[in-house]
Amino acid sequence: MLNFLKQARRFVNSAEPICIVLGNESCDLDSAVCAVTLAYHYQQQNDVSNNQITRNFLPVLNIPRRDYTLKTEVNYIFRQHAIGDEHLTFRDDLQEDLLTRSEFILVDHHVSPFTTRCLEVFDHRIFDEQAQLSNVCQLHIELVGSCATLIAEEILKSISMPDAVAKDYETLFTLLRSTIVLDTVNFSASANRATPKDIEICAKLEELLSKLSNGKPLSERTKLFDILVAARADISSLTSMQLLRKDLKILSNGNGSVNIAIPGFPMLVQQFIERTDAATAVKAFAEETNSVIVILMGMLVKNGNVQRDIGLIDFKSKQLCQTIRETLLTTTEPALGLQHYENCNFLNGSLYKICNIKATRKHVLPLVKQLLDRMQ
Repeated sequence: MLNFLKQARRFVNSAEPICIVLGNESCDLDSAVCAVTLAYHYQQQNDVSNNQITRNFLPVLNIPRRDYTLKTEVNYIFRQHAIGDEHLTFRDDLQEDLLTRSEFILVDHHVSPFTTRCLEVFDHRIFDEQAQLSNVCQLHIELVGSCATLIAEEILKSISMPDAVAKDYETLFTLLRSTIVLDTVNFSASANRATPKDIEICAKLEELLSKLSNGKPLSERTKLFDILVAARADISSLTSMQLLRKDLKILSNGNGSVNIAIPGFPMLVQQFIERTDAATAVKAFAEETNSVIVILMGMLVKNGNVQRDIGLIDFKSKQLCQTIRETLLTTTEPALGLQHYENCNFLNGSLYKICNIKATRKHVLPLVKQLLDRMQ
């Protein structure tokens, strides 16, 4: 894996045909691992293939290089395999001419400026009819707990597993297994993120890893999950502005004139707004991202239990913010179960506990996007 990443870096300045395997712009563990593992697998398949159409595959983390330090759980798990930022390729490493002549595979998202040149999609979100994917694009879209499950399924069904081949895939299997465990909240019944396919694929990965470990036991799931949650929540060195960029989604209307920023925190919004510089940071963040509304979303995992909350802060679009608030309060697909926090006066916004802990940002995003798309 490490050698592949080092070799792939040369494609950044190459005139060869390139297929970019691109994660989403939040660059969480699922997105980063899916991009790296699928690109590695396809390059291995390409190298042994007799197919006349040859492509080189370049995994790209869809964030500026400066923001990699914010992705604490991604940093942690890659470091466990001696993968540093110098081995990785980031969005701002790529020149415009490379982007215009490249083909794409999208992982962990399917709405992108590059959909017209997209060959394949792997995603675990509800399909967005506005995606504008090309007719030749292969779709692997399924509502599972982790996109890593879909990547692992594709890899497992498309390669034979003699010991020599499987050994080369040990790092890949480990990365995918860790991601599935984290994304499904360690298959927690209360979180209800795991599907039968997540359970099945994770078990297959563990079976293969056990064979490859020469009798050494795998890290127990609960221990692995706790380590990854701690790594994700290790925000001790991050400023409030960095926290706002750590796990960020930005939605825009059709012509890009209206932006709504939706940062996610590995802590509750209640805790974030208690920081002394929180208000100053959110104002500067709204200006930097040119956002008319900022929707803060928090999640705290403690002792296997999940808590979620959400805050809506209007900067330049009072009516739209009110419409979003009413939509989130009344939606039934799913019902968020919002419970208003009284006596909260953070930037004149509204803060709510999300009583339905199964409702995530993936459920909020399409609701907000639909409202944006209806704007004149």
